[in-house]
Amino acid sequence: MEVVLPEYHLAAFNCPFCAAYAHMGWQYLYGTGGNAAGVTIAICSKCKKSSVWLDSSKKMIDPMRSGAPLPAKDMPEDVKEDYLEAADVFARSPRAAAALLRLSLQKLCVHLGEKGKNINEDIRELAHKNTLPHQLIKVADTVRLTGNNAVHPGEMAPEDIDLIASKMFLMLNLIVIKGITEPRELADLYSMTPAKARSTAEELDAKARGKNLSNDSSCEI
Repeated sequence: MEVVLPEYHLAAFNCPFCAAYAHMGWQYLYGTGGNAAGVTIAICSKCKKSSVWLDSSKKMIDPMRSGAPLPAKDMPEDVKEDYLEAADVFARSPRAAAALLRLSLQKLCVHLGEKGKNINEDIRELAHKNTLPHQLIKVADTVRLTGNNAVHPGEMAPEDIDLIASKMFLMLNLIVIKGITEPRELADLYSMTPAKARSTAEELDAKARGKNLSNDSSCEI
Protein backbone atom coordinates (compact mmCIF):
# COMPACT_ATOMS: atom_id res chain seq x y z
CA MET A 1 0.00 0.00 0.00
CA GLU A 2 1.30 3.43 -0.95
CA VAL A 3 2.38 5.57 1.98
CA VAL A 4 2.30 9.38 1.75
CA LEU A 5 4.75 10.88 4.22
CA PRO A 6 3.86 14.07 6.11
CA GLU A 7 4.71 17.28 4.29
CA TYR A 8 4.13 20.93 5.19
CA HIS A 9 0.66 22.08 4.07
CA LEU A 10 -0.03 18.85 2.17
CA ALA A 11 -3.79 18.29 2.03
CA ALA A 12 -3.57 14.60 3.00
CA PHE A 13 -0.92 12.16 4.16
CA ASN A 14 -0.45 9.16 6.46
CA CYS A 15 -1.00 10.48 9.97
CA PRO A 16 2.09 10.19 12.23
CA PHE A 17 -0.25 9.21 15.10
CA CYS A 18 -2.77 6.70 13.68
CA ALA A 19 -0.93 5.90 10.39
CA ALA A 20 -4.19 6.28 8.41
CA TYR A 21 -4.13 8.16 5.11
CA ALA A 22 -6.36 11.10 5.98
CA HIS A 23 -7.22 14.71 5.16
CA MET A 24 -5.34 17.27 7.27
CA GLY A 25 -6.87 20.51 8.47
CA TRP A 26 -4.13 23.16 8.69
CA GLN A 27 -4.38 25.97 11.23
CA TYR A 28 -1.97 28.80 12.02
CA LEU A 29 -1.35 29.44 15.70
CA TYR A 30 -1.29 32.97 17.07
CA GLY A 31 0.29 34.33 20.25
CA THR A 32 -0.88 37.12 22.53
CA GLY A 33 -1.82 40.28 20.68
CA GLY A 34 -2.78 38.33 17.60
CA ASN A 35 0.80 37.91 16.40
CA ALA A 36 1.65 34.81 14.38
CA ALA A 37 3.47 32.28 16.55
CA GLY A 38 5.42 30.85 13.62
CA VAL A 39 3.84 27.47 14.26
CA THR A 40 1.13 25.63 12.32
CA ILE A 41 -0.81 22.52 13.28
CA ALA A 42 -2.23 19.81 11.03
CA ILE A 43 -5.35 18.14 12.45
CA CYS A 44 -5.97 14.56 11.31
CA SER A 45 -9.57 14.03 10.20
CA LYS A 46 -9.34 10.38 11.32
CA CYS A 47 -7.93 10.46 14.87
CA LYS A 48 -8.33 14.24 15.50
CA LYS A 49 -4.77 14.52 16.83
CA SER A 50 -2.56 17.42 15.74
CA SER A 51 0.99 17.39 14.43
CA VAL A 52 2.95 20.59 15.02
CA TRP A 53 4.99 22.28 12.30
CA LEU A 54 7.55 25.09 12.38
CA ASP A 55 6.72 27.61 9.64
CA SER A 56 10.30 28.83 9.17
CA SER A 57 11.72 25.40 8.35
CA LYS A 58 8.48 23.76 7.20
CA LYS A 59 9.43 20.77 9.37
CA MET A 60 7.25 18.72 11.68
CA ILE A 61 8.45 19.18 15.26
CA ASP A 62 5.86 17.07 17.08
CA PRO A 63 5.63 14.16 16.93
CA MET A 64 9.17 13.59 15.75
CA ARG A 65 8.26 10.23 14.20
CA SER A 66 7.48 10.34 10.51
CA GLY A 67 4.42 8.80 8.88
CA ALA A 68 6.40 5.70 7.97
CA PRO A 69 4.29 2.53 7.85
CA LEU A 70 4.25 0.34 10.94
CA PRO A 71 6.68 -2.60 10.79
CA ALA A 72 5.31 -5.81 9.28
CA LYS A 73 3.87 -8.12 11.95
CA ASP A 74 6.52 -10.82 11.41
CA MET A 75 9.50 -8.46 11.42
CA PRO A 76 12.10 -9.88 13.85
CA GLU A 77 12.57 -7.84 17.02
CA ASP A 78 16.20 -6.81 16.37
CA VAL A 79 15.24 -5.68 12.86
CA LYS A 80 12.17 -3.86 14.17
CA GLU A 81 14.27 -1.93 16.69
CA ASP A 82 16.36 -0.33 13.92
CA TYR A 83 13.28 0.13 11.72
CA LEU A 84 11.47 2.11 14.42
CA GLU A 85 14.56 4.20 15.12
CA ALA A 86 14.74 5.02 11.41
CA ALA A 87 11.08 6.09 11.54
CA ASP A 88 11.87 8.32 14.51
CA VAL A 89 14.73 10.17 12.80
CA PHE A 90 13.46 10.29 9.22
CA ALA A 91 11.81 13.72 9.54
CA ARG A 92 15.09 15.18 10.78
CA SER A 93 17.56 13.17 8.71
CA PRO A 94 16.51 10.93 5.79
CA ARG A 95 20.21 9.99 5.39
CA ALA A 96 20.35 8.64 8.94
CA ALA A 97 17.11 6.74 8.35
CA ALA A 98 18.50 5.21 5.14
CA ALA A 99 21.62 4.02 6.95
CA LEU A 100 19.52 2.46 9.73
CA LEU A 101 17.26 0.71 7.24
CA ARG A 102 20.30 -0.74 5.51
CA LEU A 103 21.37 -2.11 8.90
CA SER A 104 17.86 -3.53 9.32
CA LEU A 105 18.22 -5.33 6.00
CA GLN A 106 21.59 -6.77 7.00
CA LYS A 107 20.05 -8.20 10.18
CA LEU A 108 17.04 -9.44 8.23
CA CYS A 109 19.33 -11.41 5.92
CA VAL A 110 20.45 -13.44 8.95
CA HIS A 111 16.84 -14.31 9.74
CA LEU A 112 16.46 -15.41 6.12
CA GLY A 113 19.30 -17.89 6.57
CA GLU A 114 22.36 -15.92 5.46
CA LYS A 115 25.59 -15.04 7.30
CA GLY A 116 24.98 -11.32 7.73
CA LYS A 117 28.63 -10.37 7.24
CA ASN A 118 28.50 -9.18 3.63
CA ILE A 119 25.09 -7.87 2.67
CA ASN A 120 25.88 -7.94 -1.06
CA GLU A 121 26.79 -11.63 -0.91
CA ASP A 122 23.74 -12.36 1.23
CA ILE A 123 21.42 -10.77 -1.32
CA ARG A 124 23.02 -12.76 -4.14
CA GLU A 125 22.50 -15.96 -2.12
CA LEU A 126 18.87 -15.11 -1.49
CA ALA A 127 18.46 -14.75 -5.25
CA HIS A 128 20.27 -18.05 -5.92
CA LYS A 129 18.07 -19.93 -3.43
CA ASN A 130 14.87 -18.23 -4.68
CA THR A 131 14.17 -17.16 -1.12
CA LEU A 132 12.85 -13.88 -2.49
CA PRO A 133 11.26 -13.10 -5.87
CA HIS A 134 13.63 -11.62 -8.43
CA GLN A 135 11.92 -8.21 -8.27
CA LEU A 136 12.39 -8.06 -4.50
CA ILE A 137 16.09 -8.81 -4.91
CA LYS A 138 16.28 -5.54 -6.84
CA VAL A 139 14.39 -3.88 -3.98
CA ALA A 140 16.91 -5.28 -1.49
CA ASP A 141 19.73 -3.91 -3.62
CA THR A 142 18.04 -0.49 -3.59
CA VAL A 143 17.93 -0.53 0.22
CA ARG A 144 21.56 -1.62 0.39
CA LEU A 145 22.90 0.92 -2.10
CA THR A 146 20.90 3.86 -0.76
CA GLY A 147 22.02 3.03 2.78
CA ASN A 148 25.63 2.86 1.62
CA ASN A 149 25.44 6.14 -0.28
CA ALA A 150 23.80 7.87 2.68
CA VAL A 151 27.09 7.60 4.57
CA HIS A 152 29.37 8.29 1.58
CA PRO A 153 28.81 11.94 0.56
CA GLY A 154 29.04 12.75 -3.12
CA GLU A 155 28.05 9.33 -4.44
CA MET A 156 24.32 10.09 -4.54
CA ALA A 157 22.42 13.37 -4.69
CA PRO A 158 20.86 14.29 -1.30
CA GLU A 159 17.43 14.79 -2.86
CA ASP A 160 17.59 11.28 -4.37
CA ILE A 161 18.48 9.81 -0.98
CA ASP A 162 15.55 11.69 0.60
CA LEU A 163 13.10 10.38 -1.99
CA ILE A 164 14.26 6.75 -1.95
CA ALA A 165 14.62 6.70 1.85
CA SER A 166 10.92 7.61 2.12
CA LYS A 167 10.10 4.39 0.22
CA MET A 168 12.62 2.15 1.99
CA PHE A 169 10.24 1.49 4.91
CA LEU A 170 7.74 -0.09 2.52
CA MET A 171 10.53 -1.99 0.75
CA LEU A 172 11.73 -3.56 3.99
CA ASN A 173 8.19 -4.56 4.94
CA LEU A 174 7.73 -6.23 1.55
CA ILE A 175 10.91 -8.26 2.09
CA VAL A 176 9.60 -9.42 5.50
CA ILE A 177 6.23 -10.37 3.99
CA LYS A 178 7.73 -12.32 1.07
CA GLY A 179 10.65 -13.84 2.97
CA ILE A 180 8.99 -14.68 6.30
CA THR A 181 5.21 -14.19 6.42
CA GLU A 182 4.15 -15.86 3.17
CA PRO A 183 6.42 -18.94 3.56
CA ARG A 184 5.10 -19.43 7.12
CA GLU A 185 1.49 -19.09 5.99
CA LEU A 186 2.06 -21.57 3.15
CA ALA A 187 3.73 -24.03 5.53
CA ASP A 188 0.79 -23.70 7.93
CA LEU A 189 -1.65 -24.34 5.10
CA TYR A 190 0.34 -27.33 3.86
CA SER A 191 0.41 -28.83 7.35
CA MET A 192 -3.41 -28.92 7.26
CA THR A 193 -3.30 -31.31 4.28
CA PRO A 194 -3.95 -34.98 5.25
CA ALA A 195 -0.71 -36.90 5.84
CA LYS A 196 -1.37 -39.47 3.08
CA ALA A 197 -2.02 -36.77 0.49
CA ARG A 198 1.15 -34.93 1.59
CA SER A 199 3.21 -38.11 1.28
CA THR A 200 1.90 -38.80 -2.22
CA ALA A 201 2.56 -35.23 -3.34
CA GLU A 202 6.09 -35.30 -1.91
CA GLU A 203 6.85 -38.60 -3.72
CA LEU A 204 5.63 -37.17 -7.02
CA ASP A 205 7.66 -34.02 -6.43
CA ALA A 206 10.80 -36.04 -5.69
CA LYS A 207 10.34 -38.09 -8.87
CA ALA A 208 9.84 -34.92 -10.92
CA ARG A 209 13.03 -33.40 -9.48
CA GLY A 210 14.96 -36.60 -10.20
CA LYS A 211 13.71 -36.63 -13.78
CA ASN A 212 14.72 -33.02 -14.29
CA LEU A 213 18.20 -33.70 -12.91
CA SER A 214 18.54 -36.69 -15.22
CA ASN A 215 17.51 -34.61 -18.24
CA ASP A 216 20.00 -31.88 -17.29
CA SER A 217 22.82 -34.43 -17.03
CA SER A 218 22.01 -35.93 -20.44
CA CYS A 219 22.51 -32.52 -22.01
CA GLU A 220 26.07 -32.21 -20.76
CA ILE A 221 28.90 -32.66 -23.28
